[in-house]
Amino acid sequence: MITLKLLALIGSGGSADVFRLAGGRVLKLYREGLDPGVIAREHDGVQHALDQGLHVARAFGTQAHRGRNGIVFEELIGKPLLHLPLLRPFRTRALLRRFADYHARIHLCSATGLPHAQHDIVRVRLLEAEVGESLRKRALDQLSAIPRGDRFCHGDYHPGNVILTRNGIAAIDWSNASVGDPAGDVARTELLFRYAAYGRSLRRFPALRAIRQMTADFYLRHYCDHTGVSEAAIDAWRLPMAVAALVPGSRIHRPTLVAALKRRGFSV
Repeated sequence: MITLKLLALIGSGGSADVFRLAGGRVLKLYREGLDPGVIAREHDGVQHALDQGLHVARAFGTQAHRGRNGIVFEELIGKPLLHLPLLRPFRTRALLRRFADYHARIHLCSATGLPHAQHDIVRVRLLEAEVGESLRKRALDQLSAIPRGDRFCHGDYHPGNVILTRNGIAAIDWSNASVGDPAGDVARTELLFRYAAYGRSLRRFPALRAIRQMTADFYLRHYCDHTGVSEAAIDAWRLPMAVAALVPGSRIHRPTLVAALKRRGFSV
């Protein structure tokens, strides 16, 4: 096995760290103990995205480093959309349109040959969610009633997983890529817009939370207008996706999501 020199830590998340390598490449190094299936799913997802003509970072193969497993990727040069220019609304809307259009482009792709299914991934999370059994059963029943789709889904599409490069938008972190229903993928993205990564500022300032909600609304409206996917189709996924997000270690802000579920009459 080739030994790689890690030049700098350039990103860190719940499941992995990303290090810059020489030659325009990076190493995404997953945390010890992570299910190897997650790594395989990301590798398969990236390769499928490339095969479908999507703009993504190429994968050059797997690589172990000091007991941790990883994947070597092409380094994308650009800016993440994580920090949208909220004080420049016209710029924000333009970026959100591009963000939604790329999501729609993913969903136009066939998922034939992809071994991982959206329904199965969500079902596992529902079984692991820290909720009461009545709510779990309701979410599982609702999931079972939704037909399995045949489109390519990212599974974790949000501004933190999108890079704006000179060649356009590119999505990263394909570890939840699957064959499924675009409406479910959109419901997941909407959930992340509304409830993920609640820092101190969001908790303290209601105005920032209001902007967050308007951002989610704008993304959703543009996606639906662009694709024709109905609000009803997305709504069918909202409860399963919300309950599935209440797993241990989730970056969803649990108090805010639980409060939203209770307002809808659900006992968590």
